[in-house]
Amino acid sequence: MIQTKWFQYEYRRTSTEYFREVFHAHSQMELTYVHEGRGLLIIDGKSYSIEPHTLLVFPPFQMHRIQIQVTEEEPFIRSVLLFEPAVLHGYLNDFPSLKGFFQRLMLQQANIHPVNAMAETEPFVALLKQFSTAMLNMREADFEENMGVFLLSLVHQLKQSPDGESAYLKKHNHRVEDIIGWIEKHYMEPFRLEELASVLHLSPYHVAHLFKESTGTTIVAYTQATRIRHACSLLRKTTLPLSEVGYRVGIANPSYFSKIFRQIMGVAPLNYRQHLIK
Repeated sequence: MIQTKWFQYEYRRTSTEYFREVFHAHSQMELTYVHEGRGLLIIDGKSYSIEPHTLLVFPPFQMHRIQIQVTEEEPFIRSVLLFEPAVLHGYLNDFPSLKGFFQRLMLQQANIHPVNAMAETEPFVALLKQFSTAMLNMREADFEENMGVFLLSLVHQLKQSPDGESAYLKKHNHRVEDIIGWIEKHYMEPFRLEELASVLHLSPYHVAHLFKESTGTTIVAYTQATRIRHACSLLRKTTLPLSEVGYRVGIANPSYFSKIFRQIMGVAPLNYRQHLIK
């Protein structure tokens, strides 16, 4: 594994036990190539199937959750790259088109799918292997320059990604889709499982069990993640006070809002807004 304060890279990281993340986000850009493994990604209120030979793309502060079904016979093998966007700024100045694409990507405005089909023979994947091999004999004095070329090359490959709807967008059964739709309409209200169950004409236990079985997460965790996702949108697009942002997404207590926001996003709401301004 290669790790500095602003750059982390591990080629073919392997997990042989059950792999499940909580909803989270981070300030780094993340590119994860799945060599082997099958599971589910939840991001921006949508679910995507994760399959072998797919590239996962997470811009800074994009909340996501991954669940992989892992056995000794079917391990989760992925190459993981995280880097602070600032490390690329100096390298991009000579490439205005690429710079514009990267800026849109950082602001979650580029038309890049979170899950993308990508064969092991594609140039992007070849770059991952080449850099890992090169690092074995790379002089420390050459690291920064080689890292810059590596990141520029990966971003250039990303820019070539095709448009259109992702083939990995997953549809749950209609009951779970109804639950997700209800949460999307009522996230700003106090959550009451009994009320949701009544609308669906199911028992509260059945609703909770059905959702957990399909998505791998609880309704409460998903509701909180939905609130924080909408809070991020308000922090990006408005100048509302933090207390008002929390109130509008259903978390009226400012201290609790900051606590939940920090738990999921990794930073306090004010720091998140300031980061966007920079």
